[in-house]
Amino acid sequence: MDGQCIFRVFWPKRLCEPIKESGYLVGWSLGSGVVVVASKVGFANTEQVKGYLSEFQHRQDLADAVIVGYLSREGEGLCEMEPRDRSPLWIDAFTARTQVAFRDVLAFGMVVPGRVIVTVYDESINEPWHYYLASPITLDLTQPHTTSPQTKHIPLQYILDHVNTAKTLYTHIHGDPPQTEHGQSAESRTSWLSNAFVSCSSWVLRASDVSVMGMRVTKVSAVGQQLDMVVRRGVYAVEQWQAKSYTRRGPQGPHNAQYASFWNSAFAALLDVILGCIVGAVLVAHSHEVSTWMLNALKQHTVTSLQQTIVWLRGWPAGLKLNNGLDGFLAELFLWLVHFWTLVFQPFTSCMRAVVVVAGYSGFVGGCSMQLAVISDTLALTTLHTYWFYMVATRIFHWQLVTLYSLFNLFRGRKHNVLRNRIDSCDYDLDQLLIGTILFTLLTYLFPTVLVYYLTFVGRRLAVIMAQGLLEIMLGLLNHNPALYVALRVRDPQMFPGGVCYDTNSKYERRFIEAAWHMPGSPVRLSRDPIPLSARNRMNVTVLHMRSLPIPVSALFFQYYQIWVQFSATYLSQGILRSLVVGDVVRPVQRLQHTMIPGAER
Repeated sequence: MDGQCIFRVFWPKRLCEPIKESGYLVGWSLGSGVVVVASKVGFANTEQVKGYLSEFQHRQDLADAVIVGYLSREGEGLCEMEPRDRSPLWIDAFTARTQVAFRDVLAFGMVVPGRVIVTVYDESINEPWHYYLASPITLDLTQPHTTSPQTKHIPLQYILDHVNTAKTLYTHIHGDPPQTEHGQSAESRTSWLSNAFVSCSSWVLRASDVSVMGMRVTKVSAVGQQLDMVVRRGVYAVEQWQAKSYTRRGPQGPHNAQYASFWNSAFAALLDVILGCIVGAVLVAHSHEVSTWMLNALKQHTVTSLQQTIVWLRGWPAGLKLNNGLDGFLAELFLWLVHFWTLVFQPFTSCMRAVVVVAGYSGFVGGCSMQLAVISDTLALTTLHTYWFYMVATRIFHWQLVTLYSLFNLFRGRKHNVLRNRIDSCDYDLDQLLIGTILFTLLTYLFPTVLVYYLTFVGRRLAVIMAQGLLEIMLGLLNHNPALYVALRVRDPQMFPGGVCYDTNSKYERRFIEAAWHMPGSPVRLSRDPIPLSARNRMNVTVLHMRSLPIPVSALFFQYYQIWVQFSATYLSQGILRSLVVGDVVRPVQRLQHTMIPGAER
């Protein structure tokens, strides 16, 4: 094998079948011994073949299609000498019964000894949405498309791009498939409707950018966020409809992801609206019962139980002996705040039935996800007083904890250097040490009382945050439902390619044989004929079958994975645990939803 070249020939499966007539092989010569054969043209005149190839429209980043060889039947003559002598790489092959053999590989008319690695691929003429990818397809349209790094070898994806274009070249040479012509009148009628919808949606999006107390409405309100998401998805759906992403006709690669994303979003919205109509009908029909139950539940869990807990803390809760003075002061403070909240919230109790009715009717327009958003905002408003209590308890706890830490450093003869943000040594006077000792002792005895109230309101705050987090997860399940992705993956796994694999022991290995020596004009002899080995000039042929691997089913749930990453980073992070220990404020829940639309802010 020393001194021999290695030729990589990508051979279509269609040419493994017996042929009726000889013809030229058309495809691409990519250099470095790589040849992609697209089809066989049964024309005797090379000028006609070149004329067809010159009219072929292809991507600008692909090579020009050329004649790469000649495939003849057993016993028939060879091709014309001129195109073979001018070609930098020429494949001379023939068929013997049901098998294919390579006579020679020539460069400018000279035979080049070497080894041929034949990779058989399926051109999928009748299924143009099947194609090969070197890496798994990216269903997340918000992710940028990465390009192959520049290497001295030809990238595999560059070769596969030509393999994917082979079906287009085949249909161009042998006749384009019939396509349905859409009337221009239908497109003109839908054009102004689309433009009107995009204009109205732009106005709604600008209205959603309104800030309240320095924060955008979409960041504070779940309803605002859901409305913004619905409008953005509607605009993107109109754009994709105009780009005809709803059909499977289009460029390979990203078009499959756009096609699946378009119909999956449509199916998720339809399912969301169906669930919203069912739940909305129930809410509207039983609005009185639902509003009464909600008022009783809110009163029990946000007022009555809170008052009972504060009254229980005024004694010795669970045997803990708290400071009576501070305990009484904090209890009276929070009881007054609860009473103030009941006075403020009392006028809104009469509107609870209207809220239930609005939530019910919102399901007919925005689906069940809009109803969950209304519930999330209602929960945030009705538990606003617990957030106040949490803020008061957190500030007191944090202030006392910082003061105790500073006084502890005083006993060690140290202090915090604010300029350099470090602990330095310091000499204190006797008066400073005495006052520090008295304050440290007082705060140490008062610390358990503050800690008990802090833990009480932290627990209630975490309960509200987890309830909102559960609603966010339910919103994510509805907004990013991958049901159609899974259906398309089960029905047609090759629609979502996840790479390629090569089979060595395939049925196509028996279709290629090694040709023995031959003389011009003499019958072709096969390697199995009784010819001495010393008289043979064989082409060493290795046959591989290239198959497209579908992406794993777990890759279809990429949206749920991103929501889980955001959820774990928000609710299960070490930052929240540190904030609870040191008394920092845990900010309101971060919205986990994102639009999954290219160019839209998440």
